[in-house]
Amino acid sequence: MKKTIINTILASTLLSTYAQAATELMPTLKQATVVATMTERPGNPSITPDGRLLLSVHPLDHPSTKVIELSVAGNQTPYPTMKYAQGNDSLFKAVIAIRTDDNGVAWILDLATHTITGWDTRNETLVKTIEIPDSVLKPTSFLQDFALDQKRQRIIIADMTQNDLKSEAIPAFVTVDLNTGEAVRVAENHPSMRADSKTGFALNPITIDPSYEWVYFGAVNGHTIYRVKASEFDNNGKTVATNIKKYADKPYSDGITVDSDQNVYITDIESNAIGVSTPKGYRIIATLSDNQTWPDGMSFGPDGYIYVTVNQLDRTAALNNGKDTGTRSFEVVRIKALAKGTTGR
Repeated sequence: MKKTIINTILASTLLSTYAQAATELMPTLKQATVVATMTERPGNPSITPDGRLLLSVHPLDHPSTKVIELSVAGNQTPYPTMKYAQGNDSLFKAVIAIRTDDNGVAWILDLATHTITGWDTRNETLVKTIEIPDSVLKPTSFLQDFALDQKRQRIIIADMTQNDLKSEAIPAFVTVDLNTGEAVRVAENHPSMRADSKTGFALNPITIDPSYEWVYFGAVNGHTIYRVKASEFDNNGKTVATNIKKYADKPYSDGITVDSDQNVYITDIESNAIGVSTPKGYRIIATLSDNQTWPDGMSFGPDGYIYVTVNQLDRTAALNNGKDTGTRSFEVVRIKALAKGTTGR
């Protein structure tokens, strides 16, 4: 990937089947195991508790289908229904972030409509739709990714802003109470959220540990992972800004996740690899297939593997001088988590 592009900007039947088709990946430098290929550019993955693989289709491609379920046979079905996910008149318009909770509810964030849809993947029914009020947003808000705090029934959205991919960032957390829909903008423009340069991309990678104690985050074009106690977001997050601390170094990255030992997994867009950051340092643990670039979103599965989308985002027209030079197909890969018994998302 070109340095100039970096500097300017995913114990069930299904997963058991994937496991039979893939070689166990040990925590050493090996190529990540490819579990699926697709012609649509994937955004973020989410693995349901029963092992179904849901994927957003990246809106930079202006796709006809916004969210899909990818079967082990490779079939791509609009999800949850055609009305929501397929066509110009679909209810979903531009989805990147999607997370599924332990009850099987997929929480789907639409950055175009500023809505959160909760969908019961077990009963295939709508749980609720939450509208994020304009009062907690900016004209350039870009609601890409979020941490799902199941303990407190709250999501913490990383608002990178820069929705035109070039304006100066005014990043912040946007918290949404999943019970009441109440939303708050928190710690706006905190130094931890900023990119290394004015032309870089700000706050985006964000996750929460499996015990719902720590929220980890950083800037896309930043070399530091920060963390703050999830409890600090209580009381409208008034104490968040004063309690953010550096956790570890990282490369430029689009997505992160964390296991029960506080190993932070990194989609390394500088080296086109997957790595791990701890206070002791950063190391690459898996490479990508030849000619694949930009590992993006991450999701834990109930099988102890981490699933990652690889989407060549640096080759999209939006980030590549108006020309899409991506080479289909795109991939979903997986790596084995370092901590045993981790089922966090």
